[in-house]
Amino acid sequence: MRTELLADLKFLRSEFLRDAKVIDADKGYISVSAFNLRMKPKILAVAARVIAAEFRKDEISAIHGIPHSGNFLATATAIELNRDVRLHASRKDQNIPASWKDVYREEIRSFTTSSAGIDVFSGINLSFVKKGDKVLLLDDVCATGETGYRIVAGLKKRGVNVVGFAVLWDKVFQGGVDTVAKLGIKVFSCVRVKKLGRGDQVELLE
Repeated sequence: MRTELLADLKFLRSEFLRDAKVIDADKGYISVSAFNLRMKPKILAVAARVIAAEFRKDEISAIHGIPHSGNFLATATAIELNRDVRLHASRKDQNIPASWKDVYREEIRSFTTSSAGIDVFSGINLSFVKKGDKVLLLDDVCATGETGYRIVAGLKKRGVNVVGFAVLWDKVFQGGVDTVAKLGIKVFSCVRVKKLGRGDQVELLE
C-alpha cells in the first residue's frame, strides 16, 4: 500500500475517533456527525481518494449514492475517478420527480431509525443506466447491511451490473459489509469500527 494511501487512511481514522460519540454501546448506536449528518469537505475528499484507488481497476462507469449522505460521497468519488463516470440521481422521500420514467424503489427499515418505526424510502432513477455499465454503489455507513443488501440485490434483479459497494465506515460487529459481500460483489469500508464501549470508547479494526 503506497505511502499516500496509508496517510489518507490514518487521517480518516483520526478524524473519526475525534468526532465519534457512543450513544448506546449495547445497542451499537454511535454518532459521527462529520462522517454522516454534517460531512466535512476534507473528509469527503480524502475518502473519495481512498475509494477511487480501491476501485480504479474495476472500470466503473456509473456511480449511485444511497440517499441522502451517500450522494455526497458518490459525487466526490466520481470527481476523484477523473474519467467519464456518470453520477446517477437518487432520492430518499416519496417525492420522486415525474420525469423519472424508470425508477427502482425500496422501503427499508433503517438500523438508525428502526427504534422509531420508520421505513426509509429510496428511489433510484434507472433510466440513466446503459447496457454494459459497471456500477459502484456508495453509502455513508453500513451497520447490519440490510439497506445495502436489499438495494444491491434489487438493482441486480433489475439487470443493473453492480460491481462494488463502498462506505465511509461500518460496524464490524454487526456484519453488514460481509452481508452485502454475499451478493458476490466487491465491498470496501474506509473506517471499520470493531467495538464500542461506554464513555465514547471506540476501537477500530486495524
